[in-house]
Amino acid sequence: MSPLADIEGVGAGDKLRIEDGIWALDENDILLGAMLADPIYCAELLFDDPTNMDYGGCYRVRDYQYELNRMEDDEGDPENNAGAACGRSTGKTESIKNRSCSHVFRRHGENLLVTAPELIHLLPLTDAIEDRISGVHLLRSLLDKRNQKTGFTHRPFGVDFWDGTKIVGRIPRLTGTGVKGQHQPDLIIDEAQDYPERGWTEIHETVMREHKNRNGKPDYTYHFYGVHSGARDSGFYRNITRGHFKLVQITKMMTQGWSAKEKELAKGQYGGTQSPDYRRNILGEPGAPATAFFVISRLMACVDQKRESEYNELGYVAQELRVEEVDEMDMEIGDILDLPSNVKNATGGIDVGLTNSPSVISIFSHAPVKGVERGTLVRKFTMHRFRTKQIRQSLYAIAYHFGGALRSFGMDVTGLGFPIFQEMEDDEAAPQHLIDVARGYFFNSKVAVGVAAENVVEDAGGRLRDQYGAAVKEEEDPLTGVKRYVTYMAMIEASTRYMREDVDSGYYQLPFDPEVISDMQGETQQRVQTVARLSGRSKPNALHILDSMRAEAMARRYGKVEAELAEVEVEPVLDLAL
Repeated sequence: MSPLADIEGVGAGDKLRIEDGIWALDENDILLGAMLADPIYCAELLFDDPTNMDYGGCYRVRDYQYELNRMEDDEGDPENNAGAACGRSTGKTESIKNRSCSHVFRRHGENLLVTAPELIHLLPLTDAIEDRISGVHLLRSLLDKRNQKTGFTHRPFGVDFWDGTKIVGRIPRLTGTGVKGQHQPDLIIDEAQDYPERGWTEIHETVMREHKNRNGKPDYTYHFYGVHSGARDSGFYRNITRGHFKLVQITKMMTQGWSAKEKELAKGQYGGTQSPDYRRNILGEPGAPATAFFVISRLMACVDQKRESEYNELGYVAQELRVEEVDEMDMEIGDILDLPSNVKNATGGIDVGLTNSPSVISIFSHAPVKGVERGTLVRKFTMHRFRTKQIRQSLYAIAYHFGGALRSFGMDVTGLGFPIFQEMEDDEAAPQHLIDVARGYFFNSKVAVGVAAENVVEDAGGRLRDQYGAAVKEEEDPLTGVKRYVTYMAMIEASTRYMREDVDSGYYQLPFDPEVISDMQGETQQRVQTVARLSGRSKPNALHILDSMRAEAMARRYGKVEAELAEVEVEPVLDLAL
């Protein structure tokens, strides 16, 4: 039977031939066009994947990802309104890239709008779309390069094709004005769980719902992708749960490589299969209500979102090192690490990992930026499969490089970090200055946190509380009689609270690094409290960048608390008299 037998006027035994000018197309040409207009066939026809050894380097869409690439209704037609609420790393971004590339074959002179909450979400996606289009000869040849153009525009992002078809990238901004005025038949929202409320209001009006196909049926796509954050008051949650959008749900368990070992790792990371974070990140379910630890608007205010700025291009360096490459170089680790110069006040922190987990070191510079004192993240070292000796040598190299400019250095000594910290203290080769400024912390150990008097209130039961609701203890200095307030909490709670204060006050200056921001956005108050209750010397295998920053914040900020809480040694009266 002819594959085009359902086309009006074409019978089962007929041959299709279309002539237009110099072109003469038969049914094979039409079939190829139809395949190119489909996200799955287009991707598998045009793209390659050197890591896919089973298929000779050919690109393949996994069967569980079909729904993400083709959001269809019950009759197999494209679904106009659909949302994907999935687990982490299930292929959402990959499907958006595939759909963007097939758009030029599906539409003629019409636009696709791709949007995300912030530039730090949008630009990595649009970069990937640009790279994929640039890497395929057929797509590259369709770009509009007339008048010395490249076919691409940036800030805002756009792809222009010969026939007037476009791919447009926009961010909503807090007020939604960034997408206002857009009118497109196709819309894709990425990271929809973080999309601002005003953005949802404005984006709703951009979709051309009156757009029809030749059969008179609605021909528009209003699709969004995300992972539940636990927030019940977001547009993402409302649209997913109220039934107006078709729900596409892909769990982590459906992905290639999921195994009993992966499940055990996830259970340890999230605190069991019934924990809210396991349900959100593995099962793609809403889970229990969760509150992000860092307010996204304040967090993004700390990020230098101009990717071409001097800070992003020169001041900040993210260096990724693998032990195999380091061994092959046969060089001292101090010569391999790209350490900054002219830093007069530096602090650092490390989250230690071996084998499956990377070790991450974060280094901050504390100096005025445009006349305002800021804590600037200047280095992020991610070290894969480093041995304990190599980790210690890295810390020694950092200490020797900064010398007295290194004011504090924190280490999460839960689990793997504890023996390394002990070895460092016993190692005669360790720089004495590093030993003096280093502090090791267990994530669930109780520490005292100073509370400003103006933030202390009395609840209905007469108990003292701070601005976050934590219990406060009133102490009196034995020498001066001055009252002081402290609250005792687990190290992970205290350090994350210090970080939140630095975010809220705008003290941090953070780079345009999606990995850093992803870790910080992924933390919730509920997860911090759950991890603080864990016993033993093991902790979840997650958020390693954030854990290194927590260690830095704890060592930097807790030194002041230690000094404030330390009692002044009083000389015996008898000794003074004599």
